Amino acid sequence: MKFYEVKNNTITALSALKRHKSAPQIVVVAPSGSGKSTLVYLLLNHKLIPYIKIGIGDKSQTTIIPCKFCFDERIPNEETFAIQIMKKDYMPKDIHIKIFTLIMELFTKNDSDLEETLEAFDEEIFEQIIEPKEAMYHLGNMRVNLSLDKLKEAWEPILDYMIKNDFIGRVRLRKNVLKSKKVKVTEVREIIFEEMFEDMPLEVKEDYIAWLKRVGELVERELYDKIGEELFSEKMVEYSLTDDKKASYVLLELFNPYSPYSLIIEQISIACRPRNELIEQKKGENIPFRFCIRDTMGITQKGIDVVSTKEALEVALNCEADTVLFLMSLEERDDTLRECCKALMEKRDELKKKRNLDIAVYVLFTKVDRIVENLINKCNEGELYINEKIYMDNIQSVLASVERMIADYANMIPQEEVGWVSMRYVQDGLILKSLKDDPRKHNFEPEGLFERVADFSLKALQRTLPDNLSNPLFVTPIEYDTPIIDVCINRERINNELQQIQYDLTKDLNIVNGYIISNKTPRLHGRSVSTYWYNLQIGLGHTTRASVYGNFSINMKGLIKRVIIKSLGEFNIFDKNNAIGFKANNIDDNALKELMNNLLETDEINVGFNPILGERNIYLQQLYQFYKRYFENQWRFGALIDQVAYNMSYSNKEIKQKLTSVYNSVPGYDAAMRSLQVEFYKLFASDDFSAILVEELERGMREMLNKMFIVI
Repeated sequence: MKFYEVKNNTITALSALKRHKSAPQIVVVAPSGSGKSTLVYLLLNHKLIPYIKIGIGDKSQTTIIPCKFCFDERIPNEETFAIQIMKKDYMPKDIHIKIFTLIMELFTKNDSDLEETLEAFDEEIFEQIIEPKEAMYHLGNMRVNLSLDKLKEAWEPILDYMIKNDFIGRVRLRKNVLKSKKVKVTEVREIIFEEMFEDMPLEVKEDYIAWLKRVGELVERELYDKIGEELFSEKMVEYSLTDDKKASYVLLELFNPYSPYSLIIEQISIACRPRNELIEQKKGENIPFRFCIRDTMGITQKGIDVVSTKEALEVALNCEADTVLFLMSLEERDDTLRECCKALMEKRDELKKKRNLDIAVYVLFTKVDRIVENLINKCNEGELYINEKIYMDNIQSVLASVERMIADYANMIPQEEVGWVSMRYVQDGLILKSLKDDPRKHNFEPEGLFERVADFSLKALQRTLPDNLSNPLFVTPIEYDTPIIDVCINRERINNELQQIQYDLTKDLNIVNGYIISNKTPRLHGRSVSTYWYNLQIGLGHTTRASVYGNFSINMKGLIKRVIIKSLGEFNIFDKNNAIGFKANNIDDNALKELMNNLLETDEINVGFNPILGERNIYLQQLYQFYKRYFENQWRFGALIDQVAYNMSYSNKEIKQKLTSVYNSVPGYDAAMRSLQVEFYKLFASDDFSAILVEELERGMREMLNKMFIVI
């Protein structure tokens, strides 16, 4: 394999961000308090750290904007970074569900009395709206601009309408109708409250709607004022902390964990040089050290259990993970850690056997230093202070106990995929002093973590490469920030398969009835709809188990994936129909020849071909055969289809906009959910559907193929 000397090869932070899709992608999964924020802090270079706050304290649940950090050693200095925000439409329902639930509880607790309900709606209740304990959003920094009095005034006509339209009588009547179901009166009150709110005339609740709308306007205006038009418009922007005073200000604003921007920002991406100590641990001297690390927000914010462990892997898949890094704090309960390790392996086996997905997962047990300190404390036999001698006398037995504990938790996980680190480093601390020449001392030093991360990034890179390559290829393109290889699919040649997909999604009643809400289904609970919408955005389904409200069980990504696999489940379908081509228009003939020499590991790439075709056409035919073998790998093609299914269920920009528009514009939750599912039907039946599906297949293949190249 040929390599280039790349030690002096530098790129701008902006170019690194533009090319980040071609770098290895590591997705971090961790319950709140497991050290995810600490991990990122340790990888960031010391010039950026003072301006980036991505979490405060244990289990703070303040980091709620997903972030992707793209590290590249070729960025020449630590002061320079490039950043991009991806925005989303402000959704009033995100805040409304909290307000609505709290006022509904107040109204029912106060016997449906207007004055007593409004009197109970005090600053304490308002604080629960501004800063919910579930950390769904943060509005505390905007508290001065949000008026409790105006919100109460807006709700007064709404509650008055309910009282005048016999709320209590309707509850009594519905209770009699539902008496066979043994429902609680509080449940009936919820149903009537929701129905009356959604059905009341618009002018009754227009002030409240205006209050919710104003929140979004305030957030947008504040973000625009703080970061400026260029970054606000979603452009990639490069800054220097040395040359631009605005650079630090932008970081402080966007990475303030209590900012309100999660209501309108979907993701932040930043490219920068990593910490020098990390670069020193890199594997492979000829390969520039570069990788992206992304977090999975929300899914494991609340804690760790079997369900969230399995769901976290699903979410990581939707983040285009090449490798998943699962952090588990040893401060969690013993039985919880044991069950989660078991669940992790069960989920991986399920993905492999049932869905052709071979996902690499590395488990890193964290906060080992705290467990060691606790166990050492228990070894103290009367000394007033814990001293170095107590550590020296007991450290070996304590570490042996910790290692047995970890081995017991992870006995189902391959040992090469399990590690443990401290992630809290105290220079000259008692743990380090007591270990001296013990190799396990490395686990309590930053270099131990850096070595593991460097290893993870290399393994993630190697998983993206064809079987015959152990390192990516260096290529000089015509356009530096344009993909080396492009993919083109001829829709007409797979038209039958595309039509079958559309038929199944719109005409097969077993499938259609699986995602359309029947008119016979009772009213859906607002919180159920809100949860479904949130899960849809991260690629999960939702199943309800209500006793009074209507129930549904819908997983749009899973449904779309099953249908796509039925018609386009193998690369051979594209091949036999001559429906796909791989273009190399971004490299000249010499670069293409050298590329093929390296891919095929031979200089005799013309043998067996008619010379009249011309060298470039021969190279392209050979390229096609090589990539055909690449995508015939069941794990690789399975990963492609899985990502395409997620994009077709939500992530595609056009689809996302249509779904968001419906969810926002339709009043109430029940009606919004029904309209949302009808919008899916319209999308599947539209002329645009096949074009979008083909574009996503092309994009997915293009991104996978270009990970095997490094542009120089």
